[in-house]
Amino acid sequence: MTGPMKVVALLQARMSSTRLPGKVLRPLLGKPMLLRQVERLQHSRMIEQLVVVTSTDVSDDQIEAVCRENGIPCFRGSLDDVLDRYVSAMAAYPAEHVVRLTGDCPLTDWRVVDQVIATHLATGAQYTSNTVVSTYPDGLDVEVVQAGVLSQIALTAKLKSEREHVTYFINSRPDAFDRQSVTAGRDYSGLRWTVDTPDDFAFVERVYSALYNVKPDFGMTDILELIQANPELSAINTGHVRNEGLLKSLATDGEIPMKSRYACSEEMLERALRTIPLASQTFSKSITSYPRGVAPLFVTHGKGALLWDVDGNEYVDFVNGLAAITLGYRDPDVDAAVRKQLDSGVVFSLPHPLEAELAERLVEEIPCAEMVRFGKNGSDATSAAIRIARAATGRDLIAVCGYHGWQDWYIGSTTRNLGVPQAVQDLTHKFNYNDLASLEALLTQHKGQFAAVIMEPMNVQFPQPGFLEGVRALTEREGVVLVFDETITGFRYARGGAQAYLGVTPDMATFGKGLANGYPVSAVVGKRSLMRFMEDIFFSGTFGGETLSLAAACAVIDKLRSEPVIETITRRGEEVISTVTGLIKKHQAEALFSLSGHPSWSFLNMQGANGYSIWQIRTLFLQEMFANGILTLGTHNISYAHGDAELGRLFAAYDKVLPLIVNAVNNRTLESQLRCAPLEPLFKVR
Repeated sequence: MTGPMKVVALLQARMSSTRLPGKVLRPLLGKPMLLRQVERLQHSRMIEQLVVVTSTDVSDDQIEAVCRENGIPCFRGSLDDVLDRYVSAMAAYPAEHVVRLTGDCPLTDWRVVDQVIATHLATGAQYTSNTVVSTYPDGLDVEVVQAGVLSQIALTAKLKSEREHVTYFINSRPDAFDRQSVTAGRDYSGLRWTVDTPDDFAFVERVYSALYNVKPDFGMTDILELIQANPELSAINTGHVRNEGLLKSLATDGEIPMKSRYACSEEMLERALRTIPLASQTFSKSITSYPRGVAPLFVTHGKGALLWDVDGNEYVDFVNGLAAITLGYRDPDVDAAVRKQLDSGVVFSLPHPLEAELAERLVEEIPCAEMVRFGKNGSDATSAAIRIARAATGRDLIAVCGYHGWQDWYIGSTTRNLGVPQAVQDLTHKFNYNDLASLEALLTQHKGQFAAVIMEPMNVQFPQPGFLEGVRALTEREGVVLVFDETITGFRYARGGAQAYLGVTPDMATFGKGLANGYPVSAVVGKRSLMRFMEDIFFSGTFGGETLSLAAACAVIDKLRSEPVIETITRRGEEVISTVTGLIKKHQAEALFSLSGHPSWSFLNMQGANGYSIWQIRTLFLQEMFANGILTLGTHNISYAHGDAELGRLFAAYDKVLPLIVNAVNNRTLESQLRCAPLEPLFKVR
């Protein structure tokens, strides 16, 4: 051919992907992913020639070799200046119009490609795409541009974002170019069919396995029908940000502010606030705990010790679902147990054998457990224990130490008591941890009136020698039921909970959170003589025997028995306490910070200084830790998934953030460092 071809497609590909290196040559049904995409594009009736454009970097030698072996034209150019790579390829393969495609889209539909090309040619536009108005799934992106326009902008574009992202110069100047958009008729933009992470590739593999042998040139409609029939497929790779690479380039260019790191969180917050008070189901997950504008507010998915927010930011998670995640997100053994049970059903008209199986496991592990009943959250279990204690003793008063849930009987004793009748508030009395005299004074002042003492056996501090033993002796002497609230300590300190770890056995105990690695189940356990009151008091719920959570809890206990989960968590937690304490000393931050608690659940204690409150210092701490990829609320809730790499990221963040805060406090510049309003206290329970 003597003159330029009308339409040439340039398929850009490289091996040096940040999130999934080598992805374009990953085997997909026995053939490199890039070849699968080429195979799909060869059905196009409007592309005259398809060229793979890769870089001259040595890492991309493999791409050239694969293309050569399969008779596919390949051009090599600049690694980072992708715009120059395109223009240079156009010189080697002249065309009137260039179709821009990317090699991470193995679900490309040639029908969509041809539709965009046809629209472009019919309208005479300089640029046509199905991306400016996003309605197609991410991964079916097609852009067509006049070759002369591409050559023109290559002479003008200067910024990194304009050189690395071929058509950004055009799209950032909508009035300067004649642009046309192709839309899908319905909005499918929330679907992610591109490949940038292992989860993305897993989704694509599932699609190919289901469709390729039936219809090798399957298209968008076929995939949509597959997802409709198998909705779980869409959950495999949710939560990623579209065009994240462009956003990073824009940040490098200084074209988007830091707050754009949380732009999607802020948008989601505004949406949720219209229908959900505080935009969250949990105070500790809401804007009462996370400062607006400088914090992730909504999450999409987690894996192991990592979590991703709706903006696509990755974090090492030390909140772990408020200590509900002990093994790590999506633990394969727990997930397998849940999937197996899902095939049989979730809620039934009669009890399921799993209820007895889990109860038996708890009785085997927990010192005080002779009988068991299940609820869905910690408040269910603690409230059931209190009702049993009142039924067994015929008394009304309750002594509390720690946090025990949202029900009236407890929350009425805190500053969050709005809506709790005064008569109910008067029935609950606080005593202080490690202060046996404060409990003895209550029992003496209201002798014969206390039904129960309910307490966290340990939280911020270890019990002083003799304290828990003294509580046990006082309650026995006064005929008061002793309840340990082990919602957090259970299955973290020891398989039998803090009571096994600390050697003091209560009459009853409550468990939740880590019992099922995040699945919603709680348990109240205790002596048979007390638990038999469950036959007469009313504690009943439709979902108490929900089987997915029971299966998850059984799998958790089995894993605790077969692997060194608690020992590993403890060892890594000890490393956190030791290293962070050393960093506090290194940066002369002892006046502001200290650590306490059990290694599996340690606390960063903060102090006000130099005129700044704890809450101002806490807000700056959170702001900077989030920016450094650490999700924390001031505790280190260690999971089995935290490894050396995750702890290394935590220590690196502390090493960077601690001196920043020390300097801000000492030099009176904290206000200028904050990019948000300081947090305010919710209420204090520990």
